[in-house]
Amino acid sequence: MVPALLFLAANAAAPPAPVNDLRLPPGFSAKLYADNPLAPDTYTMTVDDAGRVLIASRGYVRALVDSDNDGVADRAVDLIDGLKEGPMGLLAEGDSLFVVSDGGLKRYRGYNGKDKLPAPELLLALKTGGEHDAHALRRSPDGWLYLLCGNNAGVKKGTATDVRSPIGEPIAGAVLRLSPDFKTVEIVADGFRNPYSFDFNPDGEPFTFDSDNERCSGLPWYEGCRFLHIVPGGNYGWRSPQLSQTWRKPPHFPDVVKPIADLGRGSPTGVACYRHTQFPEKYRGGFFLADWTFGRIHFVPLTAAGSTYEGKPEVFAEATGTSGFAPTALAIHPKTGELFVSIGGRGTRGGVYRITFDRGGAEPEPKPLPIARRAIEYTKDRADLWLRDAEPSPRRPAPSPDELRRRREALELLLRHRDKLAWGEELIDAVKPNLASRDPLIRAAAARAAVALTVPVGDVPDGKPPTPAQLAVALVVAPRDQNWALKVASGVLNNPRAEPADLLAALRIVHLTHGDLTAKDATGTVWEGYTFREPVPKERAALLGVAIVKQALREPALPRVVLLELTRVLTALGPLDRRSLRGAAPEISDSTPQADDFHYLVALARADSRAVWATADEIATILLRLQRKITAQGVTLDRHWPLRFDELLRQLETQYPDLPRAVLEHKDFGQPEHAALVGPLKLPPKTAALKFLERAKDNPKYAWTPRAVALLAELPRVEAGATLENLWDRGGFEEAVLRVATRQPDPCDVPKFLVGLKSLDAEIVRGSASALAKSLDAEPSLVAAAAVRALRRFPDPKTDLRTRDTLVTLLQKYSKQKFGPDEKAWTAWFVKTYPDEAKALDAGDGFDAAAWGKRLARVDWTTGDAARGRTAFTKATCAACHDGGGAVGPSLIGVTKRFGRDDLLTAILQPSKDIPPRYRAVRITTTDEKSFIGVPVYEATDGIILQTGADTTARIAGADIASKKPVELSLMPAGLLDKLADTEIADLLAYLGTLK
Repeated sequence: MVPALLFLAANAAAPPAPVNDLRLPPGFSAKLYADNPLAPDTYTMTVDDAGRVLIASRGYVRALVDSDNDGVADRAVDLIDGLKEGPMGLLAEGDSLFVVSDGGLKRYRGYNGKDKLPAPELLLALKTGGEHDAHALRRSPDGWLYLLCGNNAGVKKGTATDVRSPIGEPIAGAVLRLSPDFKTVEIVADGFRNPYSFDFNPDGEPFTFDSDNERCSGLPWYEGCRFLHIVPGGNYGWRSPQLSQTWRKPPHFPDVVKPIADLGRGSPTGVACYRHTQFPEKYRGGFFLADWTFGRIHFVPLTAAGSTYEGKPEVFAEATGTSGFAPTALAIHPKTGELFVSIGGRGTRGGVYRITFDRGGAEPEPKPLPIARRAIEYTKDRADLWLRDAEPSPRRPAPSPDELRRRREALELLLRHRDKLAWGEELIDAVKPNLASRDPLIRAAAARAAVALTVPVGDVPDGKPPTPAQLAVALVVAPRDQNWALKVASGVLNNPRAEPADLLAALRIVHLTHGDLTAKDATGTVWEGYTFREPVPKERAALLGVAIVKQALREPALPRVVLLELTRVLTALGPLDRRSLRGAAPEISDSTPQADDFHYLVALARADSRAVWATADEIATILLRLQRKITAQGVTLDRHWPLRFDELLRQLETQYPDLPRAVLEHKDFGQPEHAALVGPLKLPPKTAALKFLERAKDNPKYAWTPRAVALLAELPRVEAGATLENLWDRGGFEEAVLRVATRQPDPCDVPKFLVGLKSLDAEIVRGSASALAKSLDAEPSLVAAAAVRALRRFPDPKTDLRTRDTLVTLLQKYSKQKFGPDEKAWTAWFVKTYPDEAKALDAGDGFDAAAWGKRLARVDWTTGDAARGRTAFTKATCAACHDGGGAVGPSLIGVTKRFGRDDLLTAILQPSKDIPPRYRAVRITTTDEKSFIGVPVYEATDGIILQTGADTTARIAGADIASKKPVELSLMPAGLLDKLADTEIADLLAYLGTLK
């Protein structure tokens, strides 16, 4: 194994991955078609009709060539010059190469897979190059060119150039289609977050694999990565950047297309439908889905279910070795039927694998997509389906899934080509029965058609529930015909025997008639999914509140999902103008999901207490057992959970004045995670700190957190001193301990303050420098080196003034020199005074590549023990910032799947070498000269929220910001492995391999 640093210094390729680097089903094998030198950091890939493999990454598009036909590419041909970005979409078709890069969808003419291509023509301008911008493209069976866009691609109302576009005003990510002559653009579907690829199944229907809202993991609105059937006019729940920052519509909303499968955490990349015969029968017509994060490929077989499909995912391929397998794209070779897989992304090892079934047929044949006939003729052929009853009758059997799918497809085509169909009343009669269909996609398609064709559905009689047709149409027209839609919704809400699905539809209509969810001032807060954009008149709010509380108290109880949505609307309604019925306490027990508990806590914090209520003691119990439930239920938290929890707590303290007393006196209070309650609930910090210290004395395994440690500053040093020393020696709490020690310095703290001078946090640097200046008890050369390097980290003479002055005072006292805040003068003095130590100033982040290269060469990786590695993980302080509620570093779950050992070691040893955009820190200096360093979590004109530590955040008002500058160094310090022995490093890598 080449040591990580020697590997990088020589810029050498990773060794070819052996066959056993991938775990595959019996009968399958993987071979390396191209490795890193030919396919560095590959972003995307396609295979043209001739079988040529094309790949792209930053600055290049190239064809891989197997000159000697041995199944391995031996050279590459660059096809395009001058690319600034890395393309994320490729399609080779005839003499055209379509590329998504450098500002949009472009077409290069003269493609033959061998020669450089001339300048392209721009077909559609979009944002490209970013991870949430425009991505994959494919040709549809109807001849249109489909393009997949993430939520930051800039798809907007004006993108669609045809009034028949299924979506007119898109929200978030979208699927576009361009006519064969590229003159017409339609928006097929929207509400995606960031799907990277898609494909068509043998029926000609598109499917994609969308990303999770990973920063919200653990919150009620979190959803995992979803495999989705793309239907015209469909919405898939994501609302950013137009309507919210993080809240998404749940899949049980009637205007959201439900996923075929939820695959949990991950990073979706490649998607490919297997329309070939080389693989066994079970794979034909199913989908392969690539997950970059966990280094694996899922397979989802599809079976018809109503007018859509269903499928249960299984892992098809998974990395087992140490060379790194981060899949970015999938393609089925049109001639051999093999599955080609590209790997790379974010600086990981690049390459292309080919997966084959060893017992496949000698002459496999592809299964082509169906070729659609002319759309109008195709539409007319479906007329007989529309004219039949939408639901089974005694004289007609239930429709088959194939019939239901064709019915949905016919309604979609009718809407698309309505201006070319002069059928009059016949068309209206065809649509009407489908408005009562029990199939949600048929009902939704019929409702969109009914509105476009102005199909009459009648008015709602007073005191009677609406018809299914009225309910379906009301969902579509609610934003623009509020009064009629509200009358429909009220008819359902006042029906004591209303069906659960009808109640969900009625509640959604209430949202839409008030501008949908998320008040403008709630954007970026916990209240995004619990407020209306437009105010509700008081009289209407009271009437709705009474009806909703009655539904919540129904016997037998409604399904839990309906109860959740009832409380959501009660929360958004706010205070009711006239007294409603007394609400029931939320149903919360040891077995309820913590996300449901969180949802109910939001309702308790904002809803009228006459409608949703609980006592302060009951709320205290819910709060104090929440973290325990999170652990017991195996919930992974991410960055937004602690932020939203903090907002929730502050509102609860306002709503329930007795809550602080109830929490502090509760028998369970005093666990380290309860430190998060102290500030928001205004608990006495000294009393809370004593509780934590008492609990820790009784529990040798007490799991201190930085926030809990910070509270020890409220106690005399004599009480907390022993605990602070133990935490310092344990590791992982250096900055937390320093925050305490700089307030109450002790002679034993001098070594700590030298460490403090290395911090990126200006407050810690100033506190450490001031304490050292008072003690004058440290080695002068060590102080001088650390202080000069700190001056370099805080270079701005204006915004860093206080920090620089404190450092200069320290230098002057230890050196007896009178230089001002000029790091060049101090550097020259240091080099002259301490020539043997001068190289310490040029060590950058303190990393010695040559020394580490020699050391890693001696490590015996086969001796790594995962159980011991867990201890090393804590000792190296990894746990403090990764995979926690306030994660300021990337998740380490599945890290050894996507990163090879060399790349992983480099990321640990040189954290500032390649910082992911999501974790790039900024330094904020305020008008009162305070300085904050952290990763932006939320940013707007009125302020910014920074994640400043593993469990700490800072909120800074926009008016208080004097300057904001990027920080070139990672918040993860260098030297984390310095304190580990060689065997512990091997153990640590073994442990990281178990994080799944």
